[in-house]
Amino acid sequence: MYFRALEGVHLRKYTHLFIEIPTEGLAFIGQNASGKTTILEAIHKMAILRGFGRDEEMIQWGSQGYRIRARLPDGIAEVRYARGQGTTLLWEGEVIQPLSRWIGHLPVVVLRPGEIEWIEGPAAFRRRWVDRLLSQISPEYLHALTPYVRALSQRNALLGQDPLPHAQIESWEQLLLTYGPFLQKKRIELTQKLREYLQSFYATLGSEPINLRYKPSVEPEASAWKKAWEKLRNREIALKRTLIGPHSEDFVIELNHKQARGYASEGQKKSLLIALKWAEAAYLSGLQAKGPILLLDDIGEKLDAFRLRAVGQLARLAGQTFLTDVDPLRVEKAFPELPIYEIQNP
Repeated sequence: MYFRALEGVHLRKYTHLFIEIPTEGLAFIGQNASGKTTILEAIHKMAILRGFGRDEEMIQWGSQGYRIRARLPDGIAEVRYARGQGTTLLWEGEVIQPLSRWIGHLPVVVLRPGEIEWIEGPAAFRRRWVDRLLSQISPEYLHALTPYVRALSQRNALLGQDPLPHAQIESWEQLLLTYGPFLQKKRIELTQKLREYLQSFYATLGSEPINLRYKPSVEPEASAWKKAWEKLRNREIALKRTLIGPHSEDFVIELNHKQARGYASEGQKKSLLIALKWAEAAYLSGLQAKGPILLLDDIGEKLDAFRLRAVGQLARLAGQTFLTDVDPLRVEKAFPELPIYEIQNP
């Protein structure tokens, strides 16, 4: 198991929240707007130091910050957030710096069936997905991503200057060449590993052939980047931004040999999303002795019985499962081994 207890203070509707957590996890049952998703968000924040939205939105009205504490098998973790100060993480009372040291300690997979942005949304959504997933399993990826983003920001700022400071631009380009191709290669490797899991599980949901691929803007080699910059230099100066690299690239799911975006039905999109999360969970499970934490939000109201059963299979890969729903009977049928925690309006 991962979580043994969870405490929240000044967290959205909750002035104080405390929950003892059994080995299997919990199904949080309650009416809409009762605070169910807030508990999942608190677990997500504890796991990867990010909520489902902006940190400011997680603060209880009239407060200046919030606090989340988790009792884990090996100690106590605490996350504090204060307006204007950001996030602080403590382990057994000691501040953890940098925060990146914590990422991966509590691997997490999130399924929110109402959100199909992975398929229909802009490329930035899919890039955030892969950055969060790879950061949990590869410290090297996370350590490369941070300086890449900084170098990218500096190069973009310099592209807007007149006259152009060539020497400064080249110094930041060296950093981009150090980290950019590495990030691309890690993404290509991940895509190849997820594809097999994705295809295998989707076969239980639909008969259409499915494919996952990564679309790099340039080959992941320094020489290819340099050639592309030479070709794109004038255009980049005009637009004042860098046009190649991991920050501009995308991932595509193809269904029946067509891009699922704009083609798949609503039901197919939900099946694709479930299959993608199954691939994530299967891959994470293969990297460690126990499966990841699984967060399932509003699954019963968004999924039919057929796809709900598929999510039940997904839960078997988890080290601990947390879900929200309004109907306890539906949860008992789909997740018979998961204890139920009924929530009253806080």
